[in-house]
Amino acid sequence: MEALGLDERAETAYLALIDNRSLTVAELAALTRAARHELEGALTRLESGGLIARVPGRPPRYTALPPEHAVEVLLLARERDIQRVRALAQRLGERHHRARGGQDSASLIEVITGVDGVARCGEQLFRRAEREIRGIDAPPYAVPGDGGRVNSVVNITGGQISSRFIHGRDALDLPGVVSRIERDVAAGETVRVVPRAPMKLLLADDQAGLIPLVSTPSVLDTCILVHPSSLLDALSVLFETLWEQAQPFVPDRAGPDDTGDFVSEEERRIVSLLGLGLPDEAIARHLGIGHRTVQRRVQALLVRLGATSRFQAGVLAARRGWWSPDEES
Repeated sequence: MEALGLDERAETAYLALIDNRSLTVAELAALTRAARHELEGALTRLESGGLIARVPGRPPRYTALPPEHAVEVLLLARERDIQRVRALAQRLGERHHRARGGQDSASLIEVITGVDGVARCGEQLFRRAEREIRGIDAPPYAVPGDGGRVNSVVNITGGQISSRFIHGRDALDLPGVVSRIERDVAAGETVRVVPRAPMKLLLADDQAGLIPLVSTPSVLDTCILVHPSSLLDALSVLFETLWEQAQPFVPDRAGPDDTGDFVSEEERRIVSLLGLGLPDEAIARHLGIGHRTVQRRVQALLVRLGATSRFQAGVLAARRGWWSPDEES
């Protein structure tokens, strides 16, 4: 309950009161094994926050108020505090710009250096967005010092922010990328695929963007953080142009009426990956089977569909509902 401004001691006391009709300080101390003076301070904070009330009598007893109402009141108070802080930040920003004679070019971009710094900046950008995160996803990836990988809006925002991502088809060949995209799509992210991603890009609403400055094929250690400017507008136009040209990523799943036509789950996955334009070698790596096995499966699909080419097989598979090239998740 740290998000509500409760420290560990106050949270322990509050949960004990939730589980009991009412308690004295002595009873609460026995239950929580906490010092009386610590509990008295915690009870004062809980009472002033409207989470608990004192019951008349001697010695004083405390009871938890209905959480569904008390917590809502506390949340509203926190939201008002956040709005006040945002308004203050806006005023301070205006003073900052006035003191410098308006927005100078140096304030429009920031250079972020170091693998950890880039990863941290990307995560902050995810959290900063209020409406939508847009991005072009391509290697290399920023990997923080603890080995974690910052690449999923869903993981960081908990699915509370809309997200649209474009992936280069060549990046789908990397281990685990397709599985990660499928998880993100299942959680609500919208994904499209282009033959080749021109660059790596992250946009938070129209507030800020992040693009690589210096990177190697495997390490991203220097980026530019772009603030509202003509450059940020151009990056937004680039994304939307690519989005219109990109092919929807269709998760690996059967059509609503023709699931039974598939012999196996493996066959369905092959159709899905073929629809993304992956070559047989890449499909074999994704499925953990041999290249020749994939070729045999594809040939068997052509025979079952009565097709003489892969293009014709794709059209016929779409008609049967095995693959939907126009579907968006």
